[in-house]
Amino acid sequence: MGGSRIFVGTLGTCVLRVDGRVVPGVPTIFHKIASYLLISGENGSISRQRLRDVLWSQTDDPERASANLRRSLARIRALQKLADFSLIGSNFSSVYLIDDPQVTWDLRDLLVALADKQSEIGPGVYPGDLLSNIKDGGPEFEDWLSEQRSRLRNRFAERLTDGMADAKWAQKSSSERKMFAQYLLAVDPCNEQAYRLLMLEAAANHNIARLREIFVQCEAEFRRELGLPVSSETRDLYRGLMRGLTGG
Repeated sequence: MGGSRIFVGTLGTCVLRVDGRVVPGVPTIFHKIASYLLISGENGSISRQRLRDVLWSQTDDPERASANLRRSLARIRALQKLADFSLIGSNFSSVYLIDDPQVTWDLRDLLVALADKQSEIGPGVYPGDLLSNIKDGGPEFEDWLSEQRSRLRNRFAERLTDGMADAKWAQKSSSERKMFAQYLLAVDPCNEQAYRLLMLEAAANHNIARLREIFVQCEAEFRRELGLPVSSETRDLYRGLMRGLTGG
């Protein structure tokens, strides 16, 4: 190993960086296989047959699918040799992840953070949905990817929401709390707790227009996404804050 700093990005737009520089022409199959191994592999390993069937489920000919996998693994070996790092390895029967200390990987860091219930999770650990710019793939892989995107997004939103009830929350500045809530809404547009926090911040700043804007946005998102009204708790909070500010 050459000791270069390797960054693998599979959350949001896929990227591979070596010492901060983007490596051009990285095959999308590299990010696909790495993500599938990490999330669905057994200890980071999966049989070649299973990986073939997931990635090329639209191919009726098993031999052709196996050839596609062989070519893909050869491209990955060439990429890793060129950049002088190891993340994906393979043998006759399986494909597996390699623990290379010079590799930082955003998806792996997110999973570690989500698994640690004691850690404080901030917006930076979730830069975007899993493989967000990956469009092509067999039906089985596409179904898997859709499920994993939703699962990761929901788990992250739950941890952010939990963080708003943590004792450390009161120590954050007003700007930090607003940024936190706004990021949560970008991930979960119908998170009422985030809307309520933003309404409280607007009221604390005596910003009636902003308070009204936040509530209207909340109502619109609930109608569009869920076809439901906001909860009575959120509505009562809004009315109470408006009365406090307007004296009405």
